[in-house]
Amino acid sequence: MSSSQSHSKINFSGIEDPNDAGALAKALARIDVGKPQSSGGVLQHSTNADIVYESFDTHTPPDIPPNTRIIAVLGIEQARISPEDSGWFLSDFMAFWHILHGFTKHQSWYHCLDLDAVIQSHTRYLHGNPYKKRKVVFDATVLQEVKKPDSCFQKVSDVSLCSKFRSALKQECKAAEATGDNVLVLMFGHGDHTNHGIKLGDNSKTFQKSAFRYAMKGLQTRVTMITTQCYGGGWTCMPAINFSAMTAAGVNKPSRSWRYSGSSGRACGSMFTTAIIERLTLDPATGRSLMDYDGEEEGFDVPSKPPNEEQWESYTQLCSSVVESNLKNVDRRGFVHEMSFSAQDDAWSMCWRARTGIPLAEYKKRWDGLQEWEADATLHPGDPFNRDPNVTADQEAEYKRLEELSKAQGGVTRTLGPLEAQGTMSRKRKTSGLFGGTLGGLITAVKTLGADYLRSDPGNEDTADDGPLQAKIRWIIGNNKTDEEKVEWVWRSIQYRMEQQAAADRYLELMEIAPPLGQKCCEFDARPVPDKVPKDKYNALKKLISDRETVLFPRPTSFSAQGNPFYKGHRYLVAAFHLAQLSKGAMVDKLDTLVERLQYEIELQKEVVKRDPEVQAKRRKLYGSFNLGGQLSPRKRMSISTT
Repeated sequence: MSSSQSHSKINFSGIEDPNDAGALAKALARIDVGKPQSSGGVLQHSTNADIVYESFDTHTPPDIPPNTRIIAVLGIEQARISPEDSGWFLSDFMAFWHILHGFTKHQSWYHCLDLDAVIQSHTRYLHGNPYKKRKVVFDATVLQEVKKPDSCFQKVSDVSLCSKFRSALKQECKAAEATGDNVLVLMFGHGDHTNHGIKLGDNSKTFQKSAFRYAMKGLQTRVTMITTQCYGGGWTCMPAINFSAMTAAGVNKPSRSWRYSGSSGRACGSMFTTAIIERLTLDPATGRSLMDYDGEEEGFDVPSKPPNEEQWESYTQLCSSVVESNLKNVDRRGFVHEMSFSAQDDAWSMCWRARTGIPLAEYKKRWDGLQEWEADATLHPGDPFNRDPNVTADQEAEYKRLEELSKAQGGVTRTLGPLEAQGTMSRKRKTSGLFGGTLGGLITAVKTLGADYLRSDPGNEDTADDGPLQAKIRWIIGNNKTDEEKVEWVWRSIQYRMEQQAAADRYLELMEIAPPLGQKCCEFDARPVPDKVPKDKYNALKKLISDRETVLFPRPTSFSAQGNPFYKGHRYLVAAFHLAQLSKGAMVDKLDTLVERLQYEIELQKEVVKRDPEVQAKRRKLYGSFNLGGQLSPRKRMSISTT
């Protein structure tokens, strides 16, 4: 294929190289198997900080019965299950199901989806790096499998999912204590920045740490929790809950998916899940991935034990090797995630299969048995946005050459990959009054404001919080076809974020605090703030702001209206307070004075609205429809007027 033919299909990311070889080398050098803290381990007791935990080198035949109770939950509701939005959590959920289902007697996989409608709308869900071959983890064929009784799938309504999971977890922990079983809990969904809970089903329902604490109260049960949510590190920072945890992101970090594909704007699961699967199929005796071993490859060092025999190692080895495998084999920018781990009773030296309860399994056979899907034809492996640590210098050089050639010839032509879904757009439809009622006018506005927003919030294009929005902005800027509803959603979501950034600027002005680095919120890079501010101080400042966020930074009215919550304003104020070196009392006084002023302004706005003639007419019509007329007492009239 000629260079001109090649570059005509490539979707160039157009970003500066985000990779940092020095930071990667430092992250790898920090890993010390005997020191869990070096690879994200959080100790239950600070008195154990100086202990060097033991690792094992022995291998013995499997003799541990499959006595693990698995309880998994997918928190994403139907409206957000598109692979262009939050469907990558479904990809993670299904990836774990493929390698774990059927190996233990007691399993429950909870969700709130109409799975037939999911496949009808989106055809398939993939898992893996889109620059490489991926696995099909959910399609029409798999759908028939999960409909069988032995799949252990359980559908629950979105409003009941959180309460059902809470009660099921309590029951499983109690049953496990009676039988001596392990409990493995898998949670997939969006995390809450404030309380580190996970959203399950209906957006108002959040499963929080207190619920997990209640499930384990008074029980002596071995429990391990794995979650891919944002801010999941908060689960490891609670000594009151004595369990083991493995989380995709640190306490103040968003979790990240594989990048949205260039051909269809779809995401394919998380790097964290890929890293765990990579590690579960890695033979400790050889250091080779069992996914690559077929027993017949010429020149392959056959392990001392067959791949399906029990491989013993300590829990601290497992955790450190997940981090190391991620950095070496999966994600060269993996150090940004701050994967977090905890060990029940701080027993880091225990055999990891006993600790996590992950049963003996032919992981390689299962994973290899899944259908492969080719790499995205519109993505070149030499793209600096590709996280693969094994990108070659030749691939990088070819990408740069093709990118320059494309620029010289006037741009890039994007094509859609085979059998990938996309939104459709009717040119005759008009938008709901925005920008003259024309879709073209709205798209032009989204391109302009969207570009400003992308510059204001860099580096979050693959996070659970902001990835769906940024992917759609880039899709629209790239002149790809998009339906009206999505364009309007993008516009409202951008507006919400830009208004919050402008509000943060105003707050500092009203509190007479200098902006950090002399920059406005839209100019300030807030990503390093959790790392540059001392941890305890950062968490204290974050709490001061989060406790007042209903006034300072109201959350979106709903995802469909304004997208996910946006936390840059919080971090911007944290940075400003930190640099101002104010006492806690002074900060509280300034924030309380600010909130009081904002609440007064809100009340004034309410009065203006109530006195509007059109609003008054609608209120009289409403009262009349209930035959209320003039029969209301002054107290009741006041009650209605203030609602």
